[in-house]
Amino acid sequence: MVGTAVMLLALVGMIQVIISGTEMMDVARKQTIAMQIIHGQIDNLRLSEWSTVNGYPASRTVTVSAASQTTNIGYGFVFGSNLPAISTGFTCTRTISTVRTDLKQITFTVTWRGNTGRTYTRTGSTYFGNNGLYVTYQRT
Repeated sequence: MVGTAVMLLALVGMIQVIISGTEMMDVARKQTIAMQIIHGQIDNLRLSEWSTVNGYPASRTVTVSAASQTTNIGYGFVFGSNLPAISTGFTCTRTISTVRTDLKQITFTVTWRGNTGRTYTRTGSTYFGNNGLYVTYQRT
């Protein structure tokens, strides 16, 4: 009976390790996708002109999906052809704040839910000036 109890505890422990491992893998994979979304949007800004960026609203949130690609492009978000297929359930928010008349800080925040239902976010920012893109940084 003691041997059965020990085996049962070991089995329950192994199941918990497997569940925890799959949760960590899901979060890591989705964090990578979120950073690809942010880097793609910052790279897209490199191709933009000041008048285009200056005309964006202060904040815009879009869903990253193949179905909304045309709408997203109209709002200045370009996700490429393969990314929407693997990023179901992700949203991307672009927030623009004016630093000076010729300099804006642009922050991209990507939000998603993990397989446990917990909400996660990744954020990346850049400065865009009248003469182009200046510097980028990310934070968790």
